Amino acid sequence: MSDIEKLPVYEYLDEICEKLKNSPSRFLVLTAETAAGKSTAVPVSLLKHFSGQILMLEPRRLAVVNIASRVSELLGDVPGGLCGYTVHLEKKVSPRTRFTVLTEAVLTRMMQSDPVLEGVSVVVIDEFHERSVHSDLALAFLKEAVALRDDLFVIVMSATIQTDHLCSYLGESFTGSDKGTDSVPFVPVMKIPGRRFPVTVEYEPNLSPSRAVIKVLSESVTVNKSVPKTVPVEENRKKSDTLSVPVNACPGQDILVFLPGIAEIRRTKTELESLLIGTYLEKGTEIFVLHSSVPFDEQKKILKGHSYSNSADCAEKRRVILSSSIAETSLTVPDVGIVIDCGLSRYNIFNQSLLMDTLVTRSESMFSAQQRAGRAGRMGPGRCIRLWRQSEPRPESLSPEILRSDLNSLVLECAEWGVSSREGLSWLDVPSESAWNSAVQVLELLGCLKEGKITELGRACLFLGLNPRVACVALSGIPFGKVELSTCIAVKCALGGTVTDRMQQMYEQDLKKRVQIYARNPQVVDIFALEFTEFSTGCALLCGYPDRLAVADVENRGRYKFASGREAVCSEKGRSAYGGSLSTYIVAPEVDAGSSCARIYDWASVDEAAALSFMNSRAHSFSTAAFSSDGKLVKTEGRAYGKIILESRRSAVSEEDYSKAVCAAVKADGIEWLPLEKNSMDFLKRCGFYAENCGSGEDGFRLKLKNLALNAEEWLVPFIPRGEKVNAQSVYNALYWYLDGAKVCECVPAEITLENGRHRKLLYEKNGDKTVPVLEVIIQQVFGCFSTPRVMGVPVLMRLLSPARRPLQGTTDLENFWNGTWKEICSEMKGRYPKHNWDYTVSEGE
Repeated sequence: MSDIEKLPVYEYLDEICEKLKNSPSRFLVLTAETAAGKSTAVPVSLLKHFSGQILMLEPRRLAVVNIASRVSELLGDVPGGLCGYTVHLEKKVSPRTRFTVLTEAVLTRMMQSDPVLEGVSVVVIDEFHERSVHSDLALAFLKEAVALRDDLFVIVMSATIQTDHLCSYLGESFTGSDKGTDSVPFVPVMKIPGRRFPVTVEYEPNLSPSRAVIKVLSESVTVNKSVPKTVPVEENRKKSDTLSVPVNACPGQDILVFLPGIAEIRRTKTELESLLIGTYLEKGTEIFVLHSSVPFDEQKKILKGHSYSNSADCAEKRRVILSSSIAETSLTVPDVGIVIDCGLSRYNIFNQSLLMDTLVTRSESMFSAQQRAGRAGRMGPGRCIRLWRQSEPRPESLSPEILRSDLNSLVLECAEWGVSSREGLSWLDVPSESAWNSAVQVLELLGCLKEGKITELGRACLFLGLNPRVACVALSGIPFGKVELSTCIAVKCALGGTVTDRMQQMYEQDLKKRVQIYARNPQVVDIFALEFTEFSTGCALLCGYPDRLAVADVENRGRYKFASGREAVCSEKGRSAYGGSLSTYIVAPEVDAGSSCARIYDWASVDEAAALSFMNSRAHSFSTAAFSSDGKLVKTEGRAYGKIILESRRSAVSEEDYSKAVCAAVKADGIEWLPLEKNSMDFLKRCGFYAENCGSGEDGFRLKLKNLALNAEEWLVPFIPRGEKVNAQSVYNALYWYLDGAKVCECVPAEITLENGRHRKLLYEKNGDKTVPVLEVIIQQVFGCFSTPRVMGVPVLMRLLSPARRPLQGTTDLENFWNGTWKEICSEMKGRYPKHNWDYTVSEGE
């Protein structure tokens, strides 16, 4: 039996190809469990069933090379033969290559030059569940290409994904005549079982990753009988810190440890090395790091598995692989039988108003946890140790990258495609309007877009294959004859020092050749030639990061203010990879927006004259009115670069300035800044309850309520008495008008009529993230009421009180209360208050 016949997917290969050929939409969604073999076997089968080129997209460079090597092996060939691959700076293809594995960004470049992919029969998007920006964009482009060609087919492959949502998207607005039948779905779906062996899951919330590794290593060490049954850690360690290592006689499996990032990987590696010193385990354990910052050749070695000269060495040696999420899905790390999962993921969330990323570390999703555990069951029965409590809640999945990331590259690619707005392309998940507009703002600031259209500079950035910011840095040295310097800086920006010197040199040489192509293009050169009289590292970075220019706070050393207005401090771990020290003006390409104050991790100093010249050429006039600390209204006029004030002066205050100042204060400090009395506070609580329960048709109301402070000019200004200060009544009137108070009061009453005819006031209180209607009432006043009153279908929380107004019971089910605990309460209350009526079926008058 051949290797391909051993794969679980093998018996389905012909069916996969037939379903793809017969698909009315020419799309096929293929989901497969762990170790099904889809990434290697499906391409081999496609080569037999389709005559044209086959392209397969992978999210990572390492996966591209690994899959191309494996497919070539199955074909009895070498990479570059029938199967090849293309990644940045490395390509192995030949005239006889028909199947090419490539990264997602490479396909985007291909489609920009050939939108219908002439000569290509099938495109396979692998690991689509990762939902990178590139894969979403590639699929959007492919939808348009498939509509233009009747012989182009697409397979979307994934471990697990919501197929209903995906199929609905792939089938919408399709121009084909056949919309499918019951027997032949418009977008067919195939689900393939895998070869995942059983994995035992354990929970160890009190262990650190390094201690968990030692625990596993100590449980299965193969030793000679002469070795004692416990092996202490080095003798000079405190007795209380001694690690006793029980030894048994079974060979171990390699251990894959998932950690959120390189900092935790390095720390765990250091801890492990320290714990292993002086123990028998030290000789038999090798520690490896699998992370994007590790040289590519080193990553490839890890995927080759053990390379020992004899089986005895293999039995005695165990690898501990400390990995980021890179090993979660698209890579198979051989010989792994044990996974240790710290339960954390790290990723960027783009702050659209600040145009900065915020790096967050959060609990990984259940989908990721299952994928990680599955790594232990690919070669045989495995074990997964999760370093969190089993009862700990976790999100089902992570939101797609397109909904939380910087969209600069995506928007520029769309502009080249001919799409100037997010509505111009069909998306699986539509990017937010604010994120799209933020990207347009940055691209226009850089000069890559003008009035929504791509410029020559924008096309140059796409040609370089870099983020537009970094591409502008690379191109900025042309007019000054400093291309070598600008490309060196750009590579540092792009790679962040995560590659070997040799690889960095290769990147720089390749980038320099590309940049030189535009050396005589005035539409590119002139943009940068007008910026500065002299060229420096800081000037180069300003060309790509104009919004990251920051000025020092003279009163707080090490504190800066960006043009966005965000204050920032230099991280203790911060450094200047570009040389130089902190100065009055810096530009910071590497910064974390943080929650309230940004942290600068890398910067370059900018000469004061160059910084002032740069800002003055882009400065805008401003006029602001604000209240000083003592409550006085102050008006200031001047010029500024963003929020960096270049010049300012006091000026006379007008009546309109008061309204502007009030709105500015509300925006800055929230609606609580206003004089809110009880009627306004109660009304806002009722509005909150209405927003939670009014259904999908009132999204506009929810948006109004959410953005009250931001839109103060819209609703508050018309109600500020002319020549007077804002007062509580005018604020209430403004809120009542803006939030359609008549409708809210009708649906969410302040008073309720009980079943016995009594009228009582309702309270609306927050309970967690929900607003709850509450009725506090002496229990005799609800006698004769047999069902719980409701507001907008929500049962009222009834706080029942004794005649002395002391709490008796809280309930949202009055009927069950009368039939249940009431009997016990009634018996007790009769003794305390014998003169009161205690027959709940008899209603007393008011």
